[in-house]
Amino acid sequence: MMGHMVNGRFELKFNIVDGLTFTTTNSADYHDRKGYGFSPRVLSFGKTSMHNSDNFHLMLQSTNNLTYNHKWGDHSLVATAVYEATKSETRMMQISGQQLKTDAVEYWDVKNAAVRDENNNYSAYALLSGVGRVMYNYADRYMLTATFRADGSSRFSKNKWGYFPSIAAAWSVTNEEFMKPMRSVVNNMKLRASYGVIGNQNISPYSTLGLLSVMGFNFGGKSEFTGYSPSSVPTPDLTWEKTHQFDLGLDVSFWNNRIELGVDFFAKHTYDALLQRSQSHYVGGLRYWVNAGEITNTGVDLSLTARIVQTNDFQWTSTLNGSYNKNKVVKLTSEEPILYGNSPAAGTVDAVSIVKEGEAVGTFYGYVWEGIDKDGKDKYTDFNNNGKLDAGDRRVLGKANPDFTLGWNNSLRYKQWELNAFFNAAFGAQRLNIARFLMNAMPGASAFVTDADYVKNMGVTMPRLDAVGNQNYGNSSKWIENADYLRLENISLAYNLTKQQTKFADVRLSFGVQNLFTITGYKGADPAGFSFGNHDYENGVDMGGYPAPRTFTLGARFTF
Repeated sequence: MMGHMVNGRFELKFNIVDGLTFTTTNSADYHDRKGYGFSPRVLSFGKTSMHNSDNFHLMLQSTNNLTYNHKWGDHSLVATAVYEATKSETRMMQISGQQLKTDAVEYWDVKNAAVRDENNNYSAYALLSGVGRVMYNYADRYMLTATFRADGSSRFSKNKWGYFPSIAAAWSVTNEEFMKPMRSVVNNMKLRASYGVIGNQNISPYSTLGLLSVMGFNFGGKSEFTGYSPSSVPTPDLTWEKTHQFDLGLDVSFWNNRIELGVDFFAKHTYDALLQRSQSHYVGGLRYWVNAGEITNTGVDLSLTARIVQTNDFQWTSTLNGSYNKNKVVKLTSEEPILYGNSPAAGTVDAVSIVKEGEAVGTFYGYVWEGIDKDGKDKYTDFNNNGKLDAGDRRVLGKANPDFTLGWNNSLRYKQWELNAFFNAAFGAQRLNIARFLMNAMPGASAFVTDADYVKNMGVTMPRLDAVGNQNYGNSSKWIENADYLRLENISLAYNLTKQQTKFADVRLSFGVQNLFTITGYKGADPAGFSFGNHDYENGVDMGGYPAPRTFTLGARFTF
């Protein structure tokens, strides 16, 4: 593998007249990677092969900013106009061959191969943006900002443009005359409020077009002919997803910033949500994008910083951040009020996620497990009482997204020693442990149990090995686990030596550990991660991904 990579950026600023400036910032991100591979006869037991590949990517971006700044008396005004253009292009070409006639030319001649294959791909998109913003400030007490943004995306067919206004206001209470007697205690207090609209265009290029894929077919004979079949459904009316957000916040600090508190309430309402829908199988079974409904997110963000000890020799600062969030699907389209996710393991586990009105995004859906019956088999609830398990017996089982997340950072300094520890935590989320299901359910031809706890739980939570006709469903509450956790994400200890002590440089010696420990009841590798798909509603499915590593770092920094 070899390649070339160039990242470049240049900026020009022009002072046109007093208070009026123009700034242009232009950047390029270029890389071109080439790969060559060859398996000679002596190393591949006669199954020789070769391949060549070329991957090219180029992104260009230009941001142009015109700003007017003016002050008069207690008033100040900043007006900004921005024009931005972004273009991205990706190309890929690959050839491969097997059963080479000779090893002499290695990977340089694909005609040397008896079996050949080739592949290429191209993708490009562009985004144009225009922003107008006016910021007004009166005596550092009252602040008002109004913004209007327009974005045009090539990812959409007809409705390329989205328009996103916003307004924000702030009141610095401590700058009022009536707060003067209290400033020794309350040295900063600010109230904030904002309302705005933001857009989302997170779909792949060409997703709204009706595309064809190459496929081979025959008419009952040995000869194969090349044909084409639809690979995507055209959706020319697809448009931007829009989220309307209201924020109300308070910032306050006490006793010369020894204690700082921030509280933010937010309410988001998403319209024209970008979701994927599946066709019926008799018309192709293809998945396609739709603007399929409304989603709400409400919550509170909290931030508390305390400078607990502040002396010449010892300082201790602690910061606690917490966030509570509740999301709910308010409305979907009348044509399809329920959207089902994909199967995480086709042929083994059915679809496990659902988007349904009244439920959270990232909701698990499947069968309710009751336990092991007297015959040693798994037992599930037959809600429709028809004597068998079918689609009508599936229910909501849990959700992947936490209700509350927490971050806690502590910085301590004693003379030349420094200690920093950062914890994070999440509460209220579940994980569907498909990896554990596969270790216990004996799927596939090998039919082996690989979970060491199976035998001691047999007849209690696991079916007996001699239970004939047992059905073990991966999309069931049996494999839903609580994913609450507390993790020491990072801890580091450092010692600082001055140039006067070392006689040649300032020296900092440090030792750190990432992911030192995690407190959780989850039986999988990592309670914090895992998703098998690319969408929010497919989060929380543990397919046995690589766990977060524990990393030890030893460092030395010299400043001359």
